[in-house]
Amino acid sequence: MAKGSVLLADVNGRDLALAVVRPGDPPRAHQELACGSLRELERHLVNAFSKNGHGELVGAAICGAGPEIDGAIALTAGDFTVTQSWLRAVLKTPRVALLNDFAACALGAPRLANTAMTLIHDGKPAKNAPIAVIGPNLGLGVAGLSPHRNDGWVPVVSEGGHIDFTPGEAREIPVFSALQIKYGRVSAEHFLSQQGLADIHMALGGDTESEDVILARARDGDARAREAVSIFSALLGAFSGDAALMFAARGGVYINSPLMERIGDLLDRAAFGRRFSDKGRMGAYVRTIPVYLTIGRCTLLGLSGLFSASDMKYAADEVKFLDC
Repeated sequence: MAKGSVLLADVNGRDLALAVVRPGDPPRAHQELACGSLRELERHLVNAFSKNGHGELVGAAICGAGPEIDGAIALTAGDFTVTQSWLRAVLKTPRVALLNDFAACALGAPRLANTAMTLIHDGKPAKNAPIAVIGPNLGLGVAGLSPHRNDGWVPVVSEGGHIDFTPGEAREIPVFSALQIKYGRVSAEHFLSQQGLADIHMALGGDTESEDVILARARDGDARAREAVSIFSALLGAFSGDAALMFAARGGVYINSPLMERIGDLLDRAAFGRRFSDKGRMGAYVRTIPVYLTIGRCTLLGLSGLFSASDMKYAADEVKFLDC
């Protein structure tokens, strides 16, 4: 077994989830830290490793909220860019993986324990079939996972949260109209995010409130707040069904985000299921696909799978082999 540790991090431009584990081990705990700049990120990464007791650094895997292009991610919720070369210099290791956050989330889905998943749309997952993973939070993350041979997976990156979106039920039309006035072009992310829930609530005549206040009011029985959550649930169902079609995700659709954990049992499952299956001639296809609501940092779990217990520390001149 390798002597050393690996650093796992999920950064979105506002905060950071960080774990240091032995190669091959899943993260059992992680830190949540405020992180709104490259300088803060550097300090957190260096401190995390210097304070752990697992020996020298074997490697690191970092995911970010934004498209990975040529070894760089410009964080969509922040004003700084993270690059693979910068991470190698800061961590002083050549073995650094930089992924889109939902590519990492997708890699984590097959590794989830049963206790971390709740079935919200009944179905039977097909064997060796693709998976879709989505997460409405600050934005709307989307990725797929394709089976590779008999024992592996290949993430399929996507910026599907930015696709055009249209109403499917009469009660959604005024909400779409209100958001078009506010934003001009509206995408799925404009509805299925923290701000999206707040905007839906405002479109129904509500006050300007945060998503947490809206959810608290919904739990107290406020009719407008509950309707906002119901519309959100329906739109999430519609988009989940679209993701199932786009990725041919007969292995299941996984929904993972802190916002969804806070929504929890407020999710209108009837509205979700109705819109999930309302796909015209393809309704029968998606109707048998299971949908799971998952908890925990699926991104860190996915990043941990990039290492194994046999990994060792690499020298800088070996980096060309690690990028192949």
